[in-house]
Amino acid sequence: MELENLILISPERKREQSENSEIDNWINKYIEERRFDHVSESTLNSDVPRIKVFLSYCYDRLNKSPDKLIKSDFIKFFNYLEHERKIKTNTQDKYFKNLRVFYRLMRLTNFDEFAEESKERKRFSRFETRHYDAVDEKQVNMILKKILKRKKSKTRIRDALVIRFLWDTGCRLSEVLNLKYEGVDLKGGVFKIRNTKGYVEREVVCSEDTLNALNNWIKYNINQSDDDYIFQNYIGERITNGWTSEVFRRAVNELKEESKLPKNKKIVLHSLRHGRIVAFLDSGLPLEIVMDYMGHKKIDTTLYYAHSRERKQRMLKDIKKRV
Repeated sequence: MELENLILISPERKREQSENSEIDNWINKYIEERRFDHVSESTLNSDVPRIKVFLSYCYDRLNKSPDKLIKSDFIKFFNYLEHERKIKTNTQDKYFKNLRVFYRLMRLTNFDEFAEESKERKRFSRFETRHYDAVDEKQVNMILKKILKRKKSKTRIRDALVIRFLWDTGCRLSEVLNLKYEGVDLKGGVFKIRNTKGYVEREVVCSEDTLNALNNWIKYNINQSDDDYIFQNYIGERITNGWTSEVFRRAVNELKEESKLPKNKKIVLHSLRHGRIVAFLDSGLPLEIVMDYMGHKKIDTTLYYAHSRERKQRMLKDIKKRV
């Protein structure tokens, strides 16, 4: 009977083989992408085993592929590392860093919510306290012009409009791309931000120029019902976070190569939100108003921007003029 069982095709074994094949596919793609970025073999030798542990957990414990995971799944994984594998905090930090790279390279966004919440809770502070430089209005305009000059891009106007909207509102990228028709007042220019990081709905506004551009652009949206997204791709679906981030990154890199932006500045998409908060505070808006508008849960978060390096540098220049 045992021999007969060996001869018969086992559905369980077949499933395991299929899962192993999927894991190999993910790993191979990860390695190819990392090598394309000129990552050393020694770095790969330390990073790949951690990704394998993660993928094995996905398929063996969760019965899910990594692109189907939700926030609670990532929490379960890190609890597994700590309580079952007895992995120390500093090594958990390395897993976190590896997963951020993995999901970025795989062009997946379902890790973003967990990463954002981890930042808020200071769960992996060693990697989350990295400094992002703010941008000002002049720098944003240079980035917008660079995007609009891409004549071969069919989405250049839409992409630039998303960047301008991010700058005007100070919203997070996911908040803007999740905007639907039901939550916007296209005449008054008031936008309801839902599914926020702090789980509290809030309202934001944009400039008249941005509102006029938006109203003109969305005439070409394929889908325009209440449940459809404001910013759509060519088939009427939501634009991915990765696409907008890549458009922004390319524009910034080109400007740095042309020496129009400082090469030593870390300018990322979140720099728009950083810059907008600094601009609000510089204009004299009270901390409490900025805190509420930006969706900060704690005043300490807003105070971070109030004491940012950019504001300190301007303060020193003002003091120098007076001495």
